Amino acid sequence: MDSTATLVNPAPPTPYFMTSTNLKNATFYAQPGIPLYTITNDGKQTIVNDRRTPGRIVAIFHQREFLPNTISFPERNGSASISVQKWLRKTKLADGTTAFVMGTDYGPCVWKMISSHRQKVYAQCDLDRPIASCSFHTTVSNGKPAFSLEYDAEPLREDILVAYLLQRQRVTSEDRLIDVFVGSPAG
Repeated sequence: MDSTATLVNPAPPTPYFMTSTNLKNATFYAQPGIPLYTITNDGKQTIVNDRRTPGRIVAIFHQREFLPNTISFPERNGSASISVQKWLRKTKLADGTTAFVMGTDYGPCVWKMISSHRQKVYAQCDLDRPIASCSFHTTVSNGKPAFSLEYDAEPLREDILVAYLLQRQRVTSEDRLIDVFVGSPAG
């Protein structure tokens, strides 16, 4: 019996939105009115909670003054903390551009900068097809997602969310430094 391959159109990317650019108190959702994750920050740590499973903590980002910042995933590796710089490692690509390599249970993913406020995420084994697109808006914009995730990358959603928060914080800090040293544009 002959069989023929049928090409199926993949599902479109899923957009994820956030309610606030203030990461001390923000909610991420895919559909309005259905919160997926809440982010809280007490100044020393940022906690990502799963709203669909009460009490489940996805990740804790520990901000330290003198030691390197760390991240821990309570459901992985016995809650062991890992240096943010090790989990989301800065590197140079073959073409000389700066990127960040994120370690996941599914293999490394590469965060490439597209512009100062946009990044794309790729599986390290396929740097031609992005699995996620991220925007670091300075304000919440209706209709513009914080990030979009390809259907086959859904198992990485929580890793991408946590890395998105860290990358957003890095980009925001760099913007503030530029404003301090160069000055804000006159308005």
